[in-house]
Amino acid sequence: KSMSLKDTAEMIGITAIVASLIFVGLELRQSHQIALAAQYQARTDSGREYFYQSLASDYRIKELARDIRQWEWPPGFLSSTEREWLDSKSPELLAEASYWATINLYGFDNYHYQYQSGLLSEEGWRAMESRLRGLLNGDPVARYLIMFYGDDFRASFTELAKSLISTERME
Repeated sequence: KSMSLKDTAEMIGITAIVASLIFVGLELRQSHQIALAAQYQARTDSGREYFYQSLASDYRIKELARDIRQWEWPPGFLSSTEREWLDSKSPELLAEASYWATINLYGFDNYHYQYQSGLLSEEGWRAMESRLRGLLNGDPVARYLIMFYGDDFRASFTELAKSLISTERME
């Protein structure tokens, strides 16, 4: 009987140790995910800061404006209202719009990463996704950046954004 009690106590002890190790492993995994998300957030903030600074640089605006003059808008890509809006803007204003769209898209890419990492709730992501859909539906420059410069963002985010564009353009 005393051997059975000793065996039971040892089994309880071993079970407690195993449970503790599993808990520590899960905590380490979660800490690792949080650290990766924090690094991604910092890189996103750094990239966005670069574009904020570019907005203040006449040289960068003029350089991008030269590139924008080369953009080719595919048939059916723009609504008539968007075409009128684009035609009424100088390349410099479109360059500024491009920088703002890029800043916004980097932010949404980060939200998407946080969601995929389990650090943003489903409800929180759905709100961000709705805002992203609005941006892509209402801003032809943001749409153009996703469609033709999508490699500047994470592949999963670009795929999602393209699916939102397809959905919006069909409705």
